[in-house]
Amino acid sequence: MPKMWKLQTLAYPLAAALALTPLACTTDEEDDHGDEHGDHDDEHDHDHETEIISRVQLTFTPTAGGDPLVFAFSDPDGDGGVSGTADAITLAADTTYTLSIEFINDLEDPSEDITEEIAEEAEEHFVLIAGDGINGPAGAGAMVLATHAYADVESDHGGNAVGDDLPVGLINEVSTTATGTSELRVMLRHLPDVNGEAQKSADIPMQFADGEALPGDVDVDVTFEFTVE
Repeated sequence: MPKMWKLQTLAYPLAAALALTPLACTTDEEDDHGDEHGDHDDEHDHDHETEIISRVQLTFTPTAGGDPLVFAFSDPDGDGGVSGTADAITLAADTTYTLSIEFINDLEDPSEDITEEIAEEAEEHFVLIAGDGINGPAGAGAMVLATHAYADVESDHGGNAVGDDLPVGLINEVSTTATGTSELRVMLRHLPDVNGEAQKSADIPMQFADGEALPGDVDVDVTFEFTVE
C-alpha cells in the first residue's frame, strides 16, 4: 500500500515562532489544485501510513572550500504545543555554495530521514526556492541577495522512468550577489500523477513565479530570514 506523508506547512514571522498546519501528502490520484501558498491543501483522511516532517535542514557548503553552514527549521513536538523556530541564515558575500536540503522526522527515535523517500519519488516532488532575497527559476524577489540554480535532476536520485529528467531541488547552487537582509523560502510540493497524467513539469517554478495556481499539494512551506554580509 502506498505511503502518505502527513507533513507541515510552515508560516513565519522572520526567525521566530512558526505556526504549523498539518497537510497530507497523498499518493492517491486526486486533482487538488490551488495557489502558490498552498491555501487549498486540506488534510485528507486516507487509509495510508502517515509520517511527519518536524525539521527542514539547509546545509550551505562553499564550493571553493570551507566548513558547511547548517540552518534549520525545527518543531520538536509536532502539531500543537510549542511553536517551531527557524534559524536566521547568514552567508558570506561573493561566495558560491552547494545547498542541500533535508526533511527529517525528529519525533521518531531514532530520527527518520524523510529525504530518502522524497528522493525515491523524485518524479513526484519539486522543491521551490524563492523569496525576496533570491533570484532563480521560481522568480526574483524585491531585494535580491543571491541567485539560485538547481543542481540535481530526477535520475540523480535513482531513476527517471517517464518524461523529461526534471530538477528536484534536494541539491542546489546558491551564489551571493549583494549584502543585506531579506528572506529565503523553501516549498516542497508533492505532484503525483492524476489519472495517469504527470502533474510535475518544467514549468512549475515559472508558474510559481507568475503567481499561478499550481498542481499537487504543499508538503512544506517555510521562510527563513536571509542575510548576506
